[in-house]
Amino acid sequence: MADYEIPDDLIAAQRAYDAADARVQEVTDALPSSQEVGGGHDGRAAGRAGRGREARLTALETMNRHPWWATVGDRHAAKTALWKAARG
Repeated sequence: MADYEIPDDLIAAQRAYDAADARVQEVTDALPSSQEVGGGHDGRAAGRAGRGREARLTALETMNRHPWWATVGDRHAAKTALWKAARG
C-alpha cells in the first residue's frame, strides 16, 4: 500500500464520523423492540438518534468533499490509510 500524507482535518472528520456512528449505534441498541413498545414512542431517544445521524452525515460530507481525494490515485487504498490513521 502506498504511503499517504493525510490532512489533519480529514483525519478529524473520520474520527467525528466514527464517534457519531458509535452514538447512533448506542442509542438504537438501547431502544426497545417494536413489540416491547406496544405502540408507544420515545421521542427523546429518537431525537438523540436523529442528532447522531445528522452529525454522522455532516462528517461524511466533509470527508467526501475534501480536495485531498483528487490527489490520490487509488481511492480505496487512500480510504484504508485514512481509516488506519484515524483509528490507530
